[in-house]
Order: sequence, then structure tokens, then C-alpha cells
Amino acid sequence: MNSTVTNEVLVFKTNIRYKKDVNKVSPLLESDSRVMEWNVDQMDVDNVLRIASDELHPTEVITMIQTAGYFCEELPD
Repeated sequence: MNSTVTNEVLVFKTNIRYKKDVNKVSPLLESDSRVMEWNVDQMDVDNVLRIASDELHPTEVITMIQTAGYFCEELPD
């Protein structure tokens, strides 16, 4: 039986604008084993955070980012 894991990509609007901001949230995201991949598009007006995960719920990501002191809001599909 073949099992294929399909990671869902969660997309958020943030105020993570600078390298120092990315460096501040990086340990939180890197230490969570449910996060497969992540990136912040600092060139986008919404500073879009994308997280590939098959287990994380958007509210968990929002809480995590807000705990680090940043704005985070899920973007619609």
C-alpha cells in the first residue's frame, strides 16, 4: 500500500518585514516538528507567511506568531 503525505500550505498576512523579524520567528517555526517548510515573502505588501504542514491548524500558527510579537491573519484561499 502506497501512502502519500500531502502537506497543506497555510497562508497568512503578517508584519514580518525584516531579516531580524524572520530571525525572531524562525526558532518557533523550526522547533515545531509539524512544520515541514516555511517562508516569508518580504517583497509582498502583505509579508506573506507560508507554512507547509499536514497537522497544524491556522489558529495555532496565529497564536505562535502573535506570541513572538507579530501580527498574523489567515488569508482566504
